[in-house]
Amino acid sequence: MYLFGYDIGGTKLGISLGTEDGTILGMERIPNKDTKPEVVLPEIVRLSRVLAEKAGLSLKDVRAFGISSPGPADYINGIMTAPPNNPMWRNVPIRQYLSDQLGMEGFFENDANCGALAEGLFGAGKGCRDFVYLTMSTGIGAGIVAGGHLVRGADGSAGEFGHMALFPNGRKCNCGIQGCYEAYCGGRAIAERIKEELKDQPDHPLIALAGGNLNNMDLVALEKGVRAGDSYSCRLWDEMCEKNAQAYGILMMIFNPEKIILGTIAWAAGDLFMEPVKKYVKRYAWKHIADRCEIVPSALKRDISSYAGLACCCYYLNEKGK
Repeated sequence: MYLFGYDIGGTKLGISLGTEDGTILGMERIPNKDTKPEVVLPEIVRLSRVLAEKAGLSLKDVRAFGISSPGPADYINGIMTAPPNNPMWRNVPIRQYLSDQLGMEGFFENDANCGALAEGLFGAGKGCRDFVYLTMSTGIGAGIVAGGHLVRGADGSAGEFGHMALFPNGRKCNCGIQGCYEAYCGGRAIAERIKEELKDQPDHPLIALAGGNLNNMDLVALEKGVRAGDSYSCRLWDEMCEKNAQAYGILMMIFNPEKIILGTIAWAAGDLFMEPVKKYVKRYAWKHIADRCEIVPSALKRDISSYAGLACCCYYLNEKGK
């Protein structure tokens, strides 16, 4: 069964042609920073045709497509409502447009949910019926699978775990809530915190690791600071690891998952991140629940976007008995 997968990002848009077993037959990328949908949508259709032709297929040979989209969105009706990183994409009925142009059934889902489905079908969650996938990069989102089914909530918005307020009257998050988990552990939030705290210390060694420019600060620079033994970096990293462990403990107590699968930082930093997290999580979950749950990095790593839309397709076709 041939499928198209589309991954909508703030700086790029990925198009994949693949099969239900996770074989990727072809991929294309479109720059998607400050774009207009009336320009990009026809290009998606054109490149989809190109991928099919290169694989020796016609559009009629492709069963369906799946779209992995950032929120907020109308997931039930397949409409991108107001993605923050795509300011000119407002109330775009992308699923209906592509369905009309490509002549096939389409599915539309939150990107963290699609990441969970991809890991469940093709990655670290394969064979699991109860697991949580967490995006762990610029922001934090969750895709939750319980009893083999995606947890979507009343309007498809379940899994906004990064915006759970863990710390009353804490740091203000970009979402507007104070004390969000993401405001303490999201990559963008940590970089902003470092900029605030080091703004009057131009000679701090961590700034040198960011290329000498505080504005270039990110988690990669912080990781370098930790590996170099910088005391400030080590304290901040340790604090971040414990707060992540607190969040994972909450997930364990609520969902009792077999696995918690972690995105970018877990596989990029490896044991530097995973070891303290596994140590601290014992403080935040009952022993028999924590012992039952594996905390593991994503198996698909940076390639997860190539599988996200395909996994969305497979899941919903299966749910519909098709």
